[in-house]
Amino acid sequence: MKLNAVVIADDVAENIGELCVMLKNSTNQMLEQFQQARNDGVEVDHFTYCHDTINKHNLSEKISPVNANSFLCCWYGHGSDTSFNMNGERIVTTTDNHYVFSNAVIYTFSCMNGGTLADVLINNNVRAFVGYSGNANCPYGIDNVTCDIAMSFVSSLLGGKTINNAVEDLRLSYEDAMFNEELEPFQRSWFQENRDGLVIKGNGFLTINDLLVA
Repeated sequence: MKLNAVVIADDVAENIGELCVMLKNSTNQMLEQFQQARNDGVEVDHFTYCHDTINKHNLSEKISPVNANSFLCCWYGHGSDTSFNMNGERIVTTTDNHYVFSNAVIYTFSCMNGGTLADVLINNNVRAFVGYSGNANCPYGIDNVTCDIAMSFVSSLLGGKTINNAVEDLRLSYEDAMFNEELEPFQRSWFQENRDGLVIKGNGFLTINDLLVA
C-alpha cells in the first residue's frame, strides 16, 4: 500500500514566499516521518512543485500520475474565491484545471479558496476540502508560529485522525495563539480571523488510511 501526495508551494509569492517554503518543507518532512513510523509497509510517493516546475499549462500533466486514485494534495500560496495562484498566475480556477483534482483530499493555506472554488472542486469529485472562506492571515515576523499552526492539521491527519478532528486540532491551535500574550494584539486577532474562516467541505470522516492505494 502507498500514500500518494502532492505539495504545491508558491515559493516566490509576494510577501509570503518564505512562509510557503516553510509549509512545503514541513509537509514533506511529516510525510517522510509518516512513512518511517508505519510498520505495515506503507510507502509515500510525494511530488513537490514550486513556481519553476508547475503552471496552468502543465498542471494536468503533473497531477495525472496520481489522480486516478485517492491522494493528498496540499497547496500554499495566494488565492481568491475562484482561483489558486502561483507566481501571480491563476493556475487552478473554477473554469480551468479544477477537474484534475478528482479523488483528492485538498488542504490549503490560501486566501478565500474555501468558497466558490472549493464548491467546484467538490462537484468534480474532490473527496474533501479544507481551507478558508476569508483570508489566510500570516502576521509579519512570526512565520514559524503560523507554520506550526498550519501544520497541526497535517500532523493530526497523518497521525490517523479524521479530517473533522484534524480541523478541530487546527482550530484549537489558532485558539492557543489567540490567547498567547507573547503575541501582539493584532497578531492574535488575525489568527482569530483564520479560525473563524476555516472551511470543511466533502467527507470529513475520512482518515489517512482511506487514501491509501495498492
